[in-house]
Amino acid sequence: MPENGTTDIKVQLAGLKKDIENVSNLNSRLDLAIEKLTDVSTSIKSMLAVHEEKIQRQEQIDDIIFDKLKERAESIDQVHKDLTEEIRQTEKRLLIEIKQLKVDIGGRVGTLEKYKWLILGGAIVIGWILSSNFKMIIEMMS
Repeated sequence: MPENGTTDIKVQLAGLKKDIENVSNLNSRLDLAIEKLTDVSTSIKSMLAVHEEKIQRQEQIDDIIFDKLKERAESIDQVHKDLTEEIRQTEKRLLIEIKQLKVDIGGRVGTLEKYKWLILGGAIVIGWILSSNFKMIIEMMS
């Protein structure tokens, strides 16, 4: 039976060696995985740093763009105010000129109406004179 006992021990020892070998293999795989994870972590950190820098630059650009937009809006508001005032002044000048033209044309039309009535009255008088003296005028011409 002593042989059985040593055989069992040898079998157990061989199993333990195999287990140690498996654990050693597993440890080397874990070491390799840890190294790869460390590399990945380092890469991710550098990528995050680059992205953070890009985000900061984009925020600065956005701030500059918003400032420019505000300046443009203020400029457009000022131009709008200036144009509105200029349009008001032009409208006032045009209304004054239209009123002046109305007065001038009214005066001219009044004068023309006076001459029209004078000419019409004169024509009526001449027509009346001619009609009453028509026989004498015809006799004078013959």
